[in-house]
Amino acid sequence: MNTKEIKKSREDINIEDNIKLVYQDPDIFSKYHVIYHGQKYCNYYFRSSPDTLLEKAELMDCGYFIIKGESIIGGVFLKPNFMSDLFIVPPFNDYKYIAEKILNYLKAISKTNENILLQEIVETYVPFYKSKGYAICEDGYWMIRPTEAMDAILPDNYESRTVIEEDKNEIADVIMLAYKANPCYKFVDSKENYIKHVEDFIKNSKDNEVIYNSSRIVVHKDTNEVVGTCLHMEFEGFPLIMSFAVKPDHQGRGIGSYLLRHSINYTSSAYSATRLFVFNNNAAIDIYEHMGFIKNKTLNDMHLFNE
Repeated sequence: MNTKEIKKSREDINIEDNIKLVYQDPDIFSKYHVIYHGQKYCNYYFRSSPDTLLEKAELMDCGYFIIKGESIIGGVFLKPNFMSDLFIVPPFNDYKYIAEKILNYLKAISKTNENILLQEIVETYVPFYKSKGYAICEDGYWMIRPTEAMDAILPDNYESRTVIEEDKNEIADVIMLAYKANPCYKFVDSKENYIKHVEDFIKNSKDNEVIYNSSRIVVHKDTNEVVGTCLHMEFEGFPLIMSFAVKPDHQGRGIGSYLLRHSINYTSSAYSATRLFVFNNNAAIDIYEHMGFIKNKTLNDMHLFNE
């Protein structure tokens, strides 16, 4: 690949061995990122279209072509203490050579006494990054299944309804209790942030009837307490099941099964498939697979303490 279409809006960055990083506007960067990262690893993510990666490039706004001589040999999202989606452009094929150069530069520009984060490292390259001192901080899978019409039956003594603003405190409590009881969650956020998450869900889903109504809470009739929740958003052209949680003392009664079946059934009116993300070692993976979801290899966030 040559460098004809490169548009410069920032200064080039010279690193090792006659290699330079050239910042690209998201629309140009995405043309390469979509093919050499998105298409290559699409089965990790089960995306409906690689074109959705333009949104990621616009959000990140730190996409750089990697240039050696006059050729584009790769690309990466890069800023101090952060790297994601390093890709190689054929005929160049030495990923580890480029990764080592980028890591050396990243360490030099990163703040000391703060972690350097490598985001969404595909399983293939985890051993290489471990050899450079990086450790996995989070790993998990995207999972997907077709939507379809199916019955969703609540267990006795429970009722289900859509989410309203007044529910946000109780929903936050359900999420925190469920996550704290699950050893796969290494970090549980503050109640304030989970409340904001619910507020954002209501704000962002109010104009999408399917996404809003596929999201539910389950209430215990005797106590009127919220004991289960399943919220959604539209992400990359699919419904994304998120904040799926049941209070620990109400688990094993069929509430989670109801929430998943309702989700799959209701979203079938507008979407062909639904997705979710699950951390590795989460026992819920067995439940999702029993419900027909499939997964591919792990995506890994890794970090290094920069001393």
